Amino acid sequence: MDGPAPFAELSKITSTLVLVAIFLAILMGAMDSLVVATVLPTIAADLHQVNGVTFVAGAYLISSTISIPIFARLSDISSRRNVFLIGLAIFIVGSALAGLSQTLSELIVFRGLQGFGGGGVFPVALALVAVIFPPKTRSRVIGVLTGASGLSIVLGPLVGSYIVSVTTWRWVFYINLPFGIMAMVVLLLALGPLRPAALGGFDIPGAGLLSGWVAPLMVALVEVSDEGLSWTDPLIIGLLSGSAVLFAAFLWWEGRTREPLVPLRLMKQRTIAATSGTMFFTGIVFSALITFLSVFVGIVLLHSGPNAAGDVRDIIYFLAIPLILGAALSGQILTRVAYRNVIASGLALAVIASLFLTQLTSSTPLWVLAWGFLPAGGIALPLIPMGFGLGFSLAGPTIAVQNEAPKDQVGAAIGFTRFLQSLGGALGISLLTAFEIGRYQALSAGATSPTAITNALVTTYDEVFLILAVCIVVAFGFGLFFVGKVPQTQTDDRELPSAMMDAPPSSTKA
Repeated sequence: MDGPAPFAELSKITSTLVLVAIFLAILMGAMDSLVVATVLPTIAADLHQVNGVTFVAGAYLISSTISIPIFARLSDISSRRNVFLIGLAIFIVGSALAGLSQTLSELIVFRGLQGFGGGGVFPVALALVAVIFPPKTRSRVIGVLTGASGLSIVLGPLVGSYIVSVTTWRWVFYINLPFGIMAMVVLLLALGPLRPAALGGFDIPGAGLLSGWVAPLMVALVEVSDEGLSWTDPLIIGLLSGSAVLFAAFLWWEGRTREPLVPLRLMKQRTIAATSGTMFFTGIVFSALITFLSVFVGIVLLHSGPNAAGDVRDIIYFLAIPLILGAALSGQILTRVAYRNVIASGLALAVIASLFLTQLTSSTPLWVLAWGFLPAGGIALPLIPMGFGLGFSLAGPTIAVQNEAPKDQVGAAIGFTRFLQSLGGALGISLLTAFEIGRYQALSAGATSPTAITNALVTTYDEVFLILAVCIVVAFGFGLFFVGKVPQTQTDDRELPSAMMDAPPSSTKA
């Protein structure tokens, strides 16, 4: 096939604009849940409905988990750029409708629509990067993009609290519109369609079965963790039973259909199997750590005092800022160091640091500073190496999948591993919440004094942090199975045919 290699199609200026647009889209999607979580109490009060408000978050989680492999597969069989733009457009429309909601039911429905579009943003963005940038540059780009997750932790609560302090909560959703539209315009003008050389089919039955087992599972977990229903409640039993049956049918179908939505056969490849395990267990950690850490600091240590919100935010910064730095640094050195060395070393550091969180007490200080600025103790001290280690291990699995997956299934492979990370996050936060509630009730059953009740609560959180440490250990075990490193040349054996680019004349080098 004639024409230049796809990695050489874009000029430096155009590549930079495209990268900024993709970064904005990822940051917007990553921040959304944190921003909305910050203003949920305000939304509940304004809509005069407290019960069920957690489904505002749950609806987004459910629909985004379902949409990840759907959009990833579509990006493999049609225009990657157009699939990305469709997901972004659905997210923007959902944001606008959520801001216009007049009842909680409307808001939940539109959050589901928003989540369906948002779930496709990150995996398809990574598929775009796999086509646009050469392997050596790609690792640095992924380091930057994965840092958006950490940056969202920093900015999300600030943006949410600021918006409700100066205007209505509806602007939490409206603020997505200008950034989303800006990203769409840049990508539409700067990139060609990025079509695959050969079109494939879409697994409609697989998509139906996926939705069929994920949705009732997520609803059941939300009902148990947020609404307090028992595992033996008939509704929960029915939801879990239905999910199990459809999950079995999903596995059966995906293992036999010619063009599966979720290519389970890719698990036979060592790199993708290692990535799947690593991302599933780190997904549990990322989703639960911030939540339980925030609650422990704000409620157990600070008793929801007047400065609790600011102190919780600062504690999160001790974790998030090193995470951003670790992700960015790993992207730089993955061009010279093997995947396993980077991923395993980062997770090993996170394991050691996480053990300190299992020894917290009701008198543990938030931070102890030496010379007035250097953290030398308290909760903040282990969070710094823990955040750096988790961030350092964040980019490697994604880059490994991009480089090692078959060229015609790179989108599906990325979507599969991202789906497992999202599923791990959903399962982790829900199951650990149920565990924390059950253990606290058991430990505090015979408590007769405030001190005994506090000790029971602290013990419960120490056990939660121990479970998270075990999850990091398991992820570390999967990290040892990675092999290879980023190719050093500007092209590799996964290079896609130039027909995928169809770049407009304005985006080519002079």
